[in-house]
Amino acid sequence: MSQPTVVLSCNVLRHLLGSRLPADMPVTWMDIALHNTPQKLAAALQQRLDALPEPSMVIVGYGLCGSGLVGLKAGMHTLIIPRTHDCVAIFIGSQQRFVQRFVANAGTYYLTKGWLDAGDEPLTEYLAYAQQYDQETADYLVEMKYRHYRTLCMVGFSQNELDGCRTDAMKVAAFCKQRFGMEYEETIGTSELIDALVAMPGHIDSATEEFVVVRPGGEITLEMFLRAGEGPPQGRKQA
Repeated sequence: MSQPTVVLSCNVLRHLLGSRLPADMPVTWMDIALHNTPQKLAAALQQRLDALPEPSMVIVGYGLCGSGLVGLKAGMHTLIIPRTHDCVAIFIGSQQRFVQRFVANAGTYYLTKGWLDAGDEPLTEYLAYAQQYDQETADYLVEMKYRHYRTLCMVGFSQNELDGCRTDAMKVAAFCKQRFGMEYEETIGTSELIDALVAMPGHIDSATEEFVVVRPGGEITLEMFLRAGEGPPQGRKQA
């Protein structure tokens, strides 16, 4: 008897991943804010994983994410994870494509519909700082986090999606241009990696290098996500 498939995923992938899952597949969408505290990510996922009542194929909708997955124990389950350093590479289509963009366009900060919907972008973050702290502190915090970026890139998965997000994206772009001199660009991403991820439970024995597969009893390590000659993970959303 085949094992059931369940999904544990960052909420930033809800639109892209969720639309490709069978309607009856169990899914837990994890708080997007966990990526800001990677040391809490594995513990939060472990709690959800340990609560599953039977051995399952678990699609993990994360990249390595600041080493936030390191230490996650499979227990009685089989974990299937995109072999990427963070979710930007998932949107771009692979870790290799992300590295190519990094080499060609160092200093890029990425936006997607998921990040815009969650308010996880520089403008909303600055407004939150301004409410929590005095003006000088808010300016300092946002400058420290974003001043090294040179480009703001909106990733959509169709022209219609880009068009639908443009109003909100341009508000962020105007702020980033004024504060940091970032130029704005748009690109159409690919669902290739997500499509392959959804199909992986049925092809677990023919897994490619695009995925990390952790068998029952295994534990996630940093080395699982590194390819030959590859350095340590880059910072989130930077390319």
